Amino acid sequence: MMSKALLKYTTGPNSPDVHSKYQPTDEVIFRSPFGPFPKVDPDLNLHDFFFPPDNPLHSPDHDLFIDAATGTTVSLYQFHDRVLCLSRVLRHDGPNPVGLGKSPYDDSGSGEIIGILSKNHLAWPLLAHSCFRSELVFGGISPNSTPYELYHVMRKMQTTSMAVHESLLPLLLQTVKNGPQGGNDSTLDFVFDPRKIIIISDDPALDTVHGYPTVESLIRLGSTLPERPRKLLGGDRLCYLLQSSGTSGFPKAMMISHKNAVHTTMQSMITSSRTAEFLGVPLQQSVVLGIIPAYHSFGLILWTLRVNVTRCTNVLMSKWDLETALQLIEKYKVTVLPLVPPLVRQLALSPLTEKYDLSSVVAAASAAAYLPPDVAHALGQKLPQKAPIPSGYGLSEALSIAQPITEGIFGLSRSEPGTIGHLLPGVEAKVVNPDTYEPVAKGSKGELWVRAPVVTPGYFKDRTATAELFAEPGWLRTGDLVKRDAEDRLHYLDRLKEMIKVKGLQVAATEVEDTLLSHPDRLVRDACVAGVDNGRGDGGLFPRAWVVLSDEGRRHAPERVIQQLDAFVKSRLSKYKHLAGGIEIVDSIPRTPSGKMLRREMRDRHHARQKDKDKQEKARL
Repeated sequence: MMSKALLKYTTGPNSPDVHSKYQPTDEVIFRSPFGPFPKVDPDLNLHDFFFPPDNPLHSPDHDLFIDAATGTTVSLYQFHDRVLCLSRVLRHDGPNPVGLGKSPYDDSGSGEIIGILSKNHLAWPLLAHSCFRSELVFGGISPNSTPYELYHVMRKMQTTSMAVHESLLPLLLQTVKNGPQGGNDSTLDFVFDPRKIIIISDDPALDTVHGYPTVESLIRLGSTLPERPRKLLGGDRLCYLLQSSGTSGFPKAMMISHKNAVHTTMQSMITSSRTAEFLGVPLQQSVVLGIIPAYHSFGLILWTLRVNVTRCTNVLMSKWDLETALQLIEKYKVTVLPLVPPLVRQLALSPLTEKYDLSSVVAAASAAAYLPPDVAHALGQKLPQKAPIPSGYGLSEALSIAQPITEGIFGLSRSEPGTIGHLLPGVEAKVVNPDTYEPVAKGSKGELWVRAPVVTPGYFKDRTATAELFAEPGWLRTGDLVKRDAEDRLHYLDRLKEMIKVKGLQVAATEVEDTLLSHPDRLVRDACVAGVDNGRGDGGLFPRAWVVLSDEGRRHAPERVIQQLDAFVKSRLSKYKHLAGGIEIVDSIPRTPSGKMLRREMRDRHHARQKDKDKQEKARL
């Protein structure tokens, strides 16, 4: 169900017919089968996009959010009213009890930037939408941060104020007290004002916590104030900051403009409405399990950038627990499961899934990191459709780039597991040699470059890092190696920085990992491959694997399992891809919260251990 006010954002004069046949191209630049974006007001503010001034609530009321722990619900109409109330007191030119200033237009100036430091909570999307309407820039911060990490993220984001969950207030105050703790990677000052703190409390009756005002107290204040109509501005103006994943070095602050976020939302509107049109069915109301962290780019799309554009109910979980998730699916008849690869793997392997009714699930999808095909198949077999779980593709730098699309639409064939599908609406791409920047032949391996209104303006106050993102004006270097097939579908191969060069030849870590996971005896349930020093003193690398054994793998002697795995890789892959660096059995593989494997950490551990071993041997001599 989508209103006429929003339908104008799903088709334009150049939108192709869903029953037409997409014509693949051999040109260097290729485009989305869905066509370009419809035109929008260049100064459109996100609040006016989600809640059009002439018809803000254009559909019947329904439960928009449900707190999974307490069962507390917030309807769409309640949400809108609460956003109006809170935004009145967050504006720099309103009553402003917190003392907030005006936010910067972009990263060339300074101004108010409020951090949101919280687990998934009903207040998260409320705060975000209130910031849209009050033209206040916010930055989402991981609730799993240590004081050391939090200090650096706040400095990178130039956070001046904070909305913090009450359980994390000690972390924030300790961070401010500790100050710098070494590892200085920035010339930026720490500009946080400890007087500007708003508390996200689980008790809605509280007005203050440790002397700081609560979100609910500000809503109550806002409900007593008159509305002041004003023209809201957006467009290219800075809207919010994303905390990059920080898989190497310190996390950076990624800028997202109102235009970026509007077009990211339009992508989901276009794909859902055009797919429903192709299938000849109306858009259905969905019930979505909300475990993806709200501060993450994927979570922001799900819990903040889909409000009031499609009819959905979001069951927000503050922390992951497998059995709790299964209970929630059964209780609320969840229809959509947005997941990340580690959660897909847990669901695929767990016998607990047999205890609960999963028949309501009509769609599941994975994003944020690479999903091995065998895991996609395994979970798919447990769900009603018996189809592999599709995996989309996006970056903090360009929130949504590609995803598998419905078989038959635009005359296209099915996207098999291991592919990341076709470009999303409005995206242009090319595949180039990462060393020469020259285009590669169709079907050849190369780095994916993209151009679209969803692409970030860059890293906040980090012009050097931003320049590295854009090798050519407008073209974002994704840092990912892909292959483009005959239908212009993308196949993900590996992160460019995670390629292992062995005697001048490139080894994709994911290819070796997938081979280990595909052993016919299912000996392994997780695997990590990285290049380690070959020990010859020439700087060369050997591929090395760290594996987590399955229940079947643990039934055998470790030495025997390692021999079997090594022999299997040798039987499947070219010699330069063999695990000359060895195979090690471990209890777990470290990952970021979004599921990205920390290969660098495993490699560094190995090198540190080898260094200690060499010292001990020298001491004995």
